[in-house]
Amino acid sequence: MCHFACMRSAGRRAVWSVCPSRKLFIMKKIAIFAAVFAFILLLTKIANQVPPPAPSGTAFSLKAQQVVECTPEEITLVDNHQTVSHLVKDSSWPDCSVFHKDDVMDFYLSRGEKTRFLSYEKTIWWRKAM
Repeated sequence: MCHFACMRSAGRRAVWSVCPSRKLFIMKKIAIFAAVFAFILLLTKIANQVPPPAPSGTAFSLKAQQVVECTPEEITLVDNHQTVSHLVKDSSWPDCSVFHKDDVMDFYLSRGEKTRFLSYEKTIWWRKAM
């Protein structure tokens, strides 16, 4: 068994070539390196999609919510696990026409006598699946 090179005869001269087992070893090393590199790129992409920190003064947030009912005084949200959140709105909430039934959103809210609206954003794809 050869480790680095094999010698074979080609006419009158000896020709040195890389041994087949050495080629396999080198290809395995390259494949492992490429897989690790791709995994690092994937982790970097996922890490860059983490939502920014919530605005200051946020008492709580509701992630991956869909609006199922909205009136000027109240809103009903449901998450992926079918947990219903019924909130009494104050005047800081946007008009109900802003929310669409199929949109999955992250809400940043503050609690008081009524629920105060701070902001919302579209939910990231991986949170929808959880």
